[in-house]
Amino acid sequence: MSIKLFIMTHKPFTPPADPIYVPLQVGRANAPDLGFLGDDTGDSISSDNPYFCELTGMYWLWKNYHSSDYIGICHYRRYLINEEGSLFTEFQLEKLFREYDMITTKLLTSTCSYYQGFGENHHRKDLILTGKVLKEKYPEYTDTFDTLVHGPHTYFGNILITSKKEYDRYCAWLFDILFEVQKHTDFTGYNDYEKRLFGFLSEFLQTVWICYHKLHVCECKVGMIGEKYETNKLKKQLAGFFF
Repeated sequence: MSIKLFIMTHKPFTPPADPIYVPLQVGRANAPDLGFLGDDTGDSISSDNPYFCELTGMYWLWKNYHSSDYIGICHYRRYLINEEGSLFTEFQLEKLFREYDMITTKLLTSTCSYYQGFGENHHRKDLILTGKVLKEKYPEYTDTFDTLVHGPHTYFGNILITSKKEYDRYCAWLFDILFEVQKHTDFTGYNDYEKRLFGFLSEFLQTVWICYHKLHVCECKVGMIGEKYETNKLKKQLAGFFF
């Protein structure tokens, strides 16, 4: 069993020493090259990163990477961690996959429905449109979507590890829905946060996928490793100023 965990980043950072962790610069088509593997070669949507966030990296891996049996997605500061609070090793992951279909974050439980929470932070019309597209393209998912959208639970962060076969199946379904939603979405008046629409929608759609397929999921804590790039940069600037 071969495993690679790809670290989605748009900032310089120091990757973990373990070679199963591979940095992948997302949105490189719009930014300076950080010296990592980039999502702007081959079949790519890198230029759409302001709307798709880490999904431009997920798309690139789906279309262009075929060298591992298992594949994972994490972020340059957020990683799935084991019970000891450390990064997973390849040996630990191999052991987990004897039992589980997917490893992902803890399921979040909100004080309100996902529908209500989404509407408080985003444009509710986009979630409604996503439901319509899903029902047109994949009507068998309708009941699962409706139950979850009016419930309090969701996974977050687009952080997961699973077999490449399952990953490819999931991405084919996910991007088919999101690209159709994109065709009918007017971003006029959206701020930068609101434009990251598809990154947010995909978190909920991951929940729909897992529940519909009744995947046996290992839910793990997420560890924050290293300082935020902007925080570290500010500290260096202040240190220089005081010096």
